[in-house]
Amino acid sequence: MSKQEQIRVGNFIEEYLSKSKNIALIVFFIDIRHSPTENDKLMYRYIIDTNKPCLVLANKADKIAVTKVNNAVYNLQNELNPLKDILFLPFSAERKIYTEKTWEEIERFIS
Repeated sequence: MSKQEQIRVGNFIEEYLSKSKNIALIVFFIDIRHSPTENDKLMYRYIIDTNKPCLVLANKADKIAVTKVNNAVYNLQNELNPLKDILFLPFSAERKIYTEKTWEEIERFIS
């Protein structure tokens, strides 16, 4: 995506998140295997600025060793959310692992 398109998409997302009245929870996916990109950080900032509930899912947890998952999630949270006031959870969309806790959290916000 070109820089110009990124700006346009970013503006659209920022406007949507700030004006939408029917958002119960924002679920933000980031890649567990890498440090957050500048786009990840920007999107996270948009989300935080809305003051809406947020859950961060560290996706692709099946791509790293089970023994490294908790540490990877911890590191992502330290980088994006050092106050630890937002829940970060491991997740794997492909293999459907680590999903139980995720669904418990989502259900808390939509029920």
